[in-house]
Amino acid sequence: MSASIEQRLQVLEDREAIRETWLDYCTQIDVADMDRLGDVFTEDAVLELEGLARAVDGEYRGRRAIIDDFYAQTASPEGPPGGTTAMTGHLSTNMRIDLDGDTATTLAYFFEIVDDSLALLGTYQHRLRRDPDRWRFSFLRIVVRYRARLEATRVVGRPLTDVVAKDVGGVPGIGHPNIAGRVP
Repeated sequence: MSASIEQRLQVLEDREAIRETWLDYCTQIDVADMDRLGDVFTEDAVLELEGLARAVDGEYRGRRAIIDDFYAQTASPEGPPGGTTAMTGHLSTNMRIDLDGDTATTLAYFFEIVDDSLALLGTYQHRLRRDPDRWRFSFLRIVVRYRARLEATRVVGRPLTDVVAKDVGGVPGIGHPNIAGRVP
């Protein structure tokens, strides 16, 4: 027997809500908003890193450890200490979502430029859980599969915080500092 229209609609809404969580994650990293970044993780979340750097690879348990011990130590919209360039900008794509009731598993790819000189390609594997107010990551594995130093000169980045601070056609845009929450 085929699924009802309500069941099919729920699947579509869940998939879109999962993509919103993923997009919130990506945007908050790029603007280094640690509070809003923390909101995409469950309190008991686990972050597993592989291939980024020996100093940070490993496992982080719990929302506070994920934010305080990893992201707050590595993400800055101004770039590396003493620098004037954007810390990170990345593209995430090809997300595959497998739903199972109030949980979901995903696979996605990313391309990231860090400090305007390091290119990373890798995968995100998420396990998400539906909370009363949104979908959140209960597990995130980040695997850097390829890395390369960029051999370019005069590369100048621009922090995403500068970009989203400007109005879009006279109204605050997505990610604007005067917008308190996510766009429904």
